Amino acid sequence: MRLSTVFGLYFAAGEIGLSAPFTSGNVSPFWPASGIALASVLLWGYRMWPAIAAAAFLVNFWSPIPTEAALGIAVGNTSAALVGGLLLHRLGRLDLSLDRLRDVIALLTLGALVSSVVAATIGTTTLSLTHVKAWSGFGTALPVWWFGDAMGVLIATPLLLTARQARPSSMRLGSVEVLGLFAGTTMTSLWMFSQTLRQSVHDDVLAFAVFPFVIWAAIRFRVVGASITCLLVAMIAVWGTAHGNGPFVKHDPVHNAILLQSFLAVLSVSALCLAAVISERARAEYALRNLSGRLMHLQDEERRRLARELHDSTGQLLVALQMNLAVLNQQISPSDRESADLVLDSMGILDRVVKEIRTLSYLLHPPLLDESGLPSALQWYIDGLAQRSNLKIDLRISSDVGRLSQELETTIFRIVQECLTNIHRHSGSSVARIDLITKRGQAILRIRDEGRGVRAQLLGDPAVNPFGFGVGIRGIAERVRELDGKVRIKNAMPGMIVEVILPLQRPDSAGTKEAPRNAKRQKQGA
Repeated sequence: MRLSTVFGLYFAAGEIGLSAPFTSGNVSPFWPASGIALASVLLWGYRMWPAIAAAAFLVNFWSPIPTEAALGIAVGNTSAALVGGLLLHRLGRLDLSLDRLRDVIALLTLGALVSSVVAATIGTTTLSLTHVKAWSGFGTALPVWWFGDAMGVLIATPLLLTARQARPSSMRLGSVEVLGLFAGTTMTSLWMFSQTLRQSVHDDVLAFAVFPFVIWAAIRFRVVGASITCLLVAMIAVWGTAHGNGPFVKHDPVHNAILLQSFLAVLSVSALCLAAVISERARAEYALRNLSGRLMHLQDEERRRLARELHDSTGQLLVALQMNLAVLNQQISPSDRESADLVLDSMGILDRVVKEIRTLSYLLHPPLLDESGLPSALQWYIDGLAQRSNLKIDLRISSDVGRLSQELETTIFRIVQECLTNIHRHSGSSVARIDLITKRGQAILRIRDEGRGVRAQLLGDPAVNPFGFGVGIRGIAERVRELDGKVRIKNAMPGMIVEVILPLQRPDSAGTKEAPRNAKRQKQGA
């Protein structure tokens, strides 16, 4: 099945490459079949060589060149694909996702420039030996063939390597953005390489009018989008130039072909490098988010452990000390009032210490959160805070809010805890209101005060301007982002509202966001 697929793709791409009207003696300025051959070797191993060789032979056999020339070209094209695969496997250590800049550089140097020399050298030598081309044209045909194969590698190989990794959700097929991108690319390319432009202006730099669309594709859709856009531009550019249209028709055919190839090279290399850099940054941000989430999880676990230790160990020791002091108080002689007063004072101090330890333990991690659920834990915390701070707090929890996941309940409790602390310390408000409801698979939490509020530039998503907030709000934003939720800060006139929306069930990350490639690189077999 794979052999027939490779044969069909190579043969079709070869026919497209030979269909350019200014292709002379089977030397094409753009040969996408070379990219298909290299991609098949990288994906499925060296055993793909029979399909590559057969397709390369038949493409040239049915063209007006001798059979010996077709056979020699097939040998050269097959050898180039095998050499390129070997170099990229052994030296380049290529990751097939091409989401690292080093992978793009390896594909450019080893795959496009080095391996293409093999096909160009064998092919042009064969054409000269079979008298299809004169030896005097060897120095002209070789660079055109070489760069034609290199362009095929730079444009077709990334598309095939990453097409299997693209998901409809990531490309949002059928969306206005995708339609706008490819419609704009097509219309601009057709205009640049049309009869109209030839009659109006002759400026090579105008060809780069397609650059914004290529950058758009690389930023939004990474390597897949960049490859498709570059392929579309390349096909239109080659066809237009071959028919004498566009900015690369002012010189002789060889010079025009070299200008066209240089244009395509700059376009594809820029797009692939930009897409790789953006992927690396996204992967670094994803790793940072995972690290932040892991640290918060460890923090919660450590709080739970400390709370348990304070309650079960330290608390019990203090209670035992209270009992010993009580026994000692009974054994003191009534005449020794000084000692009795000292013991009573120590018992009072110890009683306050026990209460403080118990309160600290509960604040670190209230047992009610695990035993009775979020509503009970929130009510206990709010009652205690209201007594300590004289802050009037109105808690309203919808009746349909039942037991949530431990992670979600802990997150909501910490958000309420942090917001109420900020209200008490910084807002100047004497009242606060908390609303918690569930709606359409989401938990919606709103915390409002009637204090001073925040500056207008800090409204909205705290992640947009994280350094404008303290550690508490940034921590809330990290917790919410870790659960794929949203947090917004709004003005309340007076005061402010912190609104948090969290999914009750975390969606599959593969369907909702781009996950980075595993650190474990794909094993490529020979």
